[in-house]
Amino acid sequence: MSEDEHKETRSSGINSLGRLWGPVVVFMVFLATLLSREELVTRFLSSASLVARNGFVYGVQVGMWASTAFLVQRMVTVFLWDGLITGISGRPVPRLPKDVTGILIFFLATVGMLATVFDQSVTGIWATSGILSVIIGFALRDVILDVFIGLAMHVERSFRIGDWVMLHQNRVETHIIGQIIEINWRTTRLRTTSNNMVVIPNSRLGETILTNYMQPKPHFRIDLHFVLDYSIPPNRAIRILMAGVRSLADGERILEDPEPEVRMEETTLDGQSYEVRFFILPVNISPNESKHFVNKSILEHLARAGVTPSTSKEEILLSQGSGHRQLDLDDDSDLYTILAESELLRDLTEEEGVELVGAMQRHDLTAGEILYQQGAAGDSLYLLAEGLLTSFISVASEEGEAKVEQIESGRHFGESSLLTGKTRSSTVAAVTDVVVFEAPKEAVLELARRRGDFLAMLNRNVALSAERIHRSKVAASKRKKRTTAPKKKKSSGVTKVIQTFFTDLFPSNEPETQTDQTQQKAT
Repeated sequence: MSEDEHKETRSSGINSLGRLWGPVVVFMVFLATLLSREELVTRFLSSASLVARNGFVYGVQVGMWASTAFLVQRMVTVFLWDGLITGISGRPVPRLPKDVTGILIFFLATVGMLATVFDQSVTGIWATSGILSVIIGFALRDVILDVFIGLAMHVERSFRIGDWVMLHQNRVETHIIGQIIEINWRTTRLRTTSNNMVVIPNSRLGETILTNYMQPKPHFRIDLHFVLDYSIPPNRAIRILMAGVRSLADGERILEDPEPEVRMEETTLDGQSYEVRFFILPVNISPNESKHFVNKSILEHLARAGVTPSTSKEEILLSQGSGHRQLDLDDDSDLYTILAESELLRDLTEEEGVELVGAMQRHDLTAGEILYQQGAAGDSLYLLAEGLLTSFISVASEEGEAKVEQIESGRHFGESSLLTGKTRSSTVAAVTDVVVFEAPKEAVLELARRRGDFLAMLNRNVALSAERIHRSKVAASKRKKRTTAPKKKKSSGVTKVIQTFFTDLFPSNEPETQTDQTQQKAT
């Protein structure tokens, strides 16, 4: 065990003992008073009335029972719940089981006090308590129902603290989506995607249809729907939509595994409907937030490709071909219009842009295909029109590759080799099907000689590319150090079984960590 772990354990032990000082002191005071009550009565209350002496004696005995119950309850909480079970399960125990044991202890102490101090029949106490229970139960039936349903939810474990759930209401627009933040005696509290807190009685929750987005796996799927015009070929539409969602997949919020998907869904009067599927980790990003980012990214990719989502419309064509036409990358007359919004051509005049586009050569790559390898010779510039590329480097200190960046549509790259004459500094491969245009060195340099601002922009990108590669190498070095760090000692078989049992019995008060989640495979 490291020095830091020793300090943490020692600090935790001191804090636990600190929680016992108060109950122990109160218990010792009443114990000492009880053992010497006759001497105290003789010395200090000899001249007092009988009522005062009896009141003192009874008070000491009642205080002894109460302080004992208080001490036992605190010891059970500290050593059993917060000590043994928390240590085995690795997670804090919720309030509910602690409160149940506390009530049982104080109830038994009350019965013992009535039987020994006030010399009451235990049978009579039970009979009286039964009648009172019926009366109180009838008056507090809703509260009692909330309590028992809360206990049932702990046993069934249909959801845990930290889970994202949806509560189904009568209408879809009134469904409640939120994260479980607390389960107590009477209510369950949710934090919604609007960052508001919703308090739901357990009895109401027990009657509600509930969807748990994080079971049986810690991630869940979100579907978005886009309708595109029939004039757009399906392969092109899928390529653009896939690039939009894959550009956000980072493995932490929007997952790379399971992979995002784009499927043709149904044909409508307005166009072809496509379904974009992706998976998120709700502990890192809320459903609404993920929808916002993916919608924004896809719309940006569509705009850069010269495509707009289809809308409900009624067109009257006065002559053939007079209707609205979507831009087509395969049509040479549309090519400059599509590429003109890219950073490479944005500040050029139309004449200069048409000249540069006319010198470009088109390349179509399928997903996984390599555009060029690290260390390969090359002196051309590339402009990505549609799809998504990834750039990575081979690192000597680490097996495999280190990712540099993802290249989205509208981006240009490769200017470092063009301007410096060096070999390619990274490998570029297609994540999705892509369409990329290659601009020859002569055409780019000729334009750079005439436009100083164009050359300055290329030089800035060379510096940024070098900085990204440097950061990737540093990150790879840090990952290497983490993977070579000594691993913690594994738990024995018996300890692992006990730990699993208590982990399932008492869910965590905090959302599962990324380490816990990555141990589960996607469906």
